[in-house]
Amino acid sequence: MLSSPAPTRIRPSRRWLLLSLALALGCQASAGGVEKKAADAEVVEQPSPVVVGTVERGAITATISAASTIEAERQVTVHSESVGRLVDLTVEEGDKVKEGQVLARIRFDAQANSLLRANTSLAKAQTDFQRIEQLYNERVLGNEEYQKARNQLDIAELDLRDRAREMKNTKVTAPFSGTVTVRKVTEGGFVTNGAELLQVTDFNTLVARVFVPEKELDRVRVGQEALVVGKAAKGRKGTGKVLRISPTVDAGTGTVKMTVALPQELAGGQGFLPGMYAEVTLTVDHREDVALVPKGAIVHDEEQTYVFVPEGDKARRVRVELGLQDAERVEIVKGLGAGDAVIVAGQTGLKDGAKIVRVDMQGRPEGGDAKPAGDDKPAEAKVDAKAEDAKAADKPDAKAEDAKAANKEN
Repeated sequence: MLSSPAPTRIRPSRRWLLLSLALALGCQASAGGVEKKAADAEVVEQPSPVVVGTVERGAITATISAASTIEAERQVTVHSESVGRLVDLTVEEGDKVKEGQVLARIRFDAQANSLLRANTSLAKAQTDFQRIEQLYNERVLGNEEYQKARNQLDIAELDLRDRAREMKNTKVTAPFSGTVTVRKVTEGGFVTNGAELLQVTDFNTLVARVFVPEKELDRVRVGQEALVVGKAAKGRKGTGKVLRISPTVDAGTGTVKMTVALPQELAGGQGFLPGMYAEVTLTVDHREDVALVPKGAIVHDEEQTYVFVPEGDKARRVRVELGLQDAERVEIVKGLGAGDAVIVAGQTGLKDGAKIVRVDMQGRPEGGDAKPAGDDKPAEAKVDAKAEDAKAADKPDAKAEDAKAANKEN
């Protein structure tokens, strides 16, 4: 008699495999539910903190500021106009000189000899011409001999003037009254014709050249005052005047060159010097009793300008027209009036109708108490903590599951 086969038993290892698979599926389902809840929580719009101010009335002054380098309009480099060794260099950098004053001399031995020969040649030409002229008047000589003698006399006179000019050029003189700012040679050195010797600057002709936008051209004029402030060299400050306005516009930059003249009292060692860096500010307009808001409240969208105003717990976008501007404020010509509430901080990224919560400049809710101690976690961190708690609550206890599996095997 054949015996029936013994029932097949599932090995413990397979039981553990099935149990692990079930637990994994359960955890995935639980985690999926928690993630869905977290995603639903993120969809809820959170109010944006904003700072609310008011439109004020006051005065505003519009200015144009531009950087510039101080220059001297009368500044020249004195060149040698002769050849020879430099002697009698009588000035040094910083010395004041008068127009026509001798600054140095060039040895003139060769020039003196040339001048002497020219004088001798001229004397001979004059004697010859007088003799031939007398013979010509007596009709002994013809017109050809007379004209030849006359030409020789003219050439001798021209040569004498050239030699006299060369002799004069051995003296190096100041072209105008000013200050020696650069010395490029040393006494005793040999110089050639055209060599750079000295630089003379007239500090009474200091100017600052600035470039203003083309759109501001109608608001500036010759004689208008301009504030000049030294940037690197502190303590230099004064008022200059617009001396010239260029009649052309630079097509590449869209700017107009203006020359601002500095008064004499601003020039010199305690004032401005050529090459100094300065900022020039021109006042172009001024208005009294106008609506003003901080510049930070303005939002630009392409070519339009807007502000956000609070309406309950929401923000509304309002289009405005701007007027004058200074460093911190801007005039509202149309769209808001004095006393109107306006969002002055936190409006970046806001949309029309977005939820808001009012806070002060320190980020604390208006009219509310400070945050409780230790409660300084951001809202996002709190949401993540809640999600983690939910996952922990739905996750089965590992020890309990191990105990159940052991009972089944027994």
